[in-house]
Amino acid sequence: MASPLNHNHLYYFWLAAKHRNLTRAAAELGLAQPTVSAQIRSLEEQLGAALLTRRGRTIDLTEAGQIVFRHADEMFRISSEIPDALAGRYTGQPRVLRVGTSDFVPKPVIRSLLEPLLTEDPDVRLVCREWRIDELLAELALFHLDLVIADRPHPDSSRVRAVSHPVCETAMAIFAHPSLARTLRRHFPRSLHGAPLYLPDRTTTLRHSLDRWFEANKIEPVVLAEFEDRELLKTFGGGGLAAFPAAATIESEVRRQFGVERVGWVRGVRETYYAIAVRRRVMHPVAQRLFARATRSLRGPEQPPPRSGSRSRRNSRG
Repeated sequence: MASPLNHNHLYYFWLAAKHRNLTRAAAELGLAQPTVSAQIRSLEEQLGAALLTRRGRTIDLTEAGQIVFRHADEMFRISSEIPDALAGRYTGQPRVLRVGTSDFVPKPVIRSLLEPLLTEDPDVRLVCREWRIDELLAELALFHLDLVIADRPHPDSSRVRAVSHPVCETAMAIFAHPSLARTLRRHFPRSLHGAPLYLPDRTTTLRHSLDRWFEANKIEPVVLAEFEDRELLKTFGGGGLAAFPAAATIESEVRRQFGVERVGWVRGVRETYYAIAVRRRVMHPVAQRLFARATRSLRGPEQPPPRSGSRSRRNSRG
């Protein structure tokens, strides 16, 4: 059995890796830099692997150093929570919640999820960062983020122990500039066959669902453009060249901001948004409150009943 690691040595390494600078780590510890360097070398000797490389005044982590840092980061974060866990509380000055948001999630949905956290607790400060979902999950794994809001749950194949909560579910609809909407509303959804459309990027969950819906209804639209950014998709849609899909839960914002009308419902297609956090012994209290409301998942307007006469036609005009 390998001898246990010296936690002091591990802590010195963790601080140096966190700051990417031996001098700053030594200053925080109140020690001389040669002392810190010697302790880290002792850790490297015990592990049989180099952890740091120098680059001018800064340091880089080797591949082994990155592995050790991830484990040490989790260990020291958990240990810092022990006093509050015993006292049944979580404290922090200031109480910052670092949230990563996928650009596939509509901005009004993100606002509706996070804004109540600010009104419930005036001491909370949000730090929001938008990025690609793979980058966000990597930052979450390194504890650089407390929470990620995305259009898909955390993949089961990942080695990161994370929990995903559905926090919003919405129906989907097709929107278009009023002149185009009047044309497409007749015989919808068959009117979409051969019609110009703007669609989300093929990597998105929504695009996969829409493609299945098109296939089931034998619809082959003319895809003028595909977008990674949902706001850009809707901005183009407001120009009038093509129709586009959007979440029904933000219909009022879409109609007001982009000057469009609802053409019809994409029956059977719903989109779910998730809050994802690393599974921890003591979860961030603000994220915990968001998860506690997950069972009361936000839902967009329900789709209308099957068409039957003039009443159905009035509903489709929304």
